[in-house]
Amino acid sequence: MEVILINAAVETDANSSFIAERLQAKYEGCKRFDLCNLEMDPTYGFRKDDSGFKPDMVEDGLREVMGAVKDADLIILVSPNYFSFISGVAKLFLDKFYVFQNFSGRPTFGNDKKFFFVLTQASPNRSHGQSTLDWMKNFAGMFDMKFFGFVVPSCKGKEPSGAKVKIDEISMSLNMFV
Repeated sequence: MEVILINAAVETDANSSFIAERLQAKYEGCKRFDLCNLEMDPTYGFRKDDSGFKPDMVEDGLREVMGAVKDADLIILVSPNYFSFISGVAKLFLDKFYVFQNFSGRPTFGNDKKFFFVLTQASPNRSHGQSTLDWMKNFAGMFDMKFFGFVVPSCKGKEPSGAKVKIDEISMSLNMFV
């Protein structure tokens, strides 16, 4: 199984990075990308044809990660909750998924992909992340991906104490999803 892990923390966020490290260790050969280290152009490219993803459809800084997304069976995205949504770099990255749709808006990769999403947040109330989970579920549905989302509450500051408490539950949920 091809697995790709995307860490969408905008800096060395202790909680999201801790979870990303632990989940990456579960899968031999898992490709990990930290979005804060990738160069992304905030503008949209122009698709010249309708035949599916080609590396030249995205800027140089995203070619490797987008190629990995295309080939992955399982995509794991870990993002902190910023103002009741995913991080800005996560949104910018997901905006680039238009390269995986044909001109009529249908996905160009098979429908066996799975999308596992983890949202870390400072709030102890998991329901504060529900609107983000709903949005992510709809996003995954646009690409015919099976979706599972998990909110990790009480992730305050740089010490990953909240993430440490929930890592076994996250891992178990991922095992059941896959």
